[in-house]
Amino acid sequence: MKMDALIQAYTSTRFTVYEPKLTILIGQSNKDLDDLLMTYGVNEWAYITAWNPYSMPTNPERNDERHIQLLADLTNYPLFAGEGVGTDPEWEPEKSVLVLGISRQQAVSIGNKYEQNAIVVGTLNTNAELVMLV
Repeated sequence: MKMDALIQAYTSTRFTVYEPKLTILIGQSNKDLDDLLMTYGVNEWAYITAWNPYSMPTNPERNDERHIQLLADLTNYPLFAGEGVGTDPEWEPEKSVLVLGISRQQAVSIGNKYEQNAIVVGTLNTNAELVMLV
């Protein structure tokens, strides 16, 4: 997939959290997310998946193994399960996690470890930012 198409796919994705129910959109702020950050006394967050390395479809069992490894790497942070839901009906939503209190640098490191093209990051009272890793 070409870089422009990848960026378009990511910027149109809905990055959801199951509980508390919220949706993160690239380039937009989110009051519910800001409230969650304040509740936990942190000001940084990231939204990360381990599914489908480099946007190459991977079998569900392997994706689940990678997700379990990701959760193990993030045990020191408050985590909230969700999924990234793109606009392409052919692309299955990806299990993901909202991570509170993680620095941008650490989130980039985790995204690179799990061979992701991009992650989403932000801070209190700012717009969600797409960070390309490739």
